[in-house]
Amino acid sequence: MSDALAPEAPPPDPGTPAQLTAQLDGAVLAVPGVDALYSAAPLVATVVASVIATTVEAVTGKPQSTSSVSVSEKEGGLKIAVKIGVAAPFAATDVSRRVHDAITDQLDQNGNPVVTEIAVTVARID
Repeated sequence: MSDALAPEAPPPDPGTPAQLTAQLDGAVLAVPGVDALYSAAPLVATVVASVIATTVEAVTGKPQSTSSVSVSEKEGGLKIAVKIGVAAPFAATDVSRRVHDAITDQLDQNGNPVVTEIAVTVARID
């Protein structure tokens, strides 16, 4: 019997940035009390992304999607921003905290990349 430790498994690969944002979109939408997800990117970036997606879809015939959760590189790590709509019977502060926790849980599953900021904005309350 050996006391040698088994080599640790490498951390999970978060995949491409598009896969990560899609995973984060799904994690946020699964939070009770979130009834809408809005683009967190600045308006100009949202319009440009929409035009590009529409053009690519017209050329390729394949639907293109744009992510609602914004993931960007910032000094020292990732900056994540999300804008949500909150359903009426839920408290916006509670839902915001659960969204933050859902994002950190998803990032933990993806190998825990360094995150410098997670911004959750409530854009609408029913």
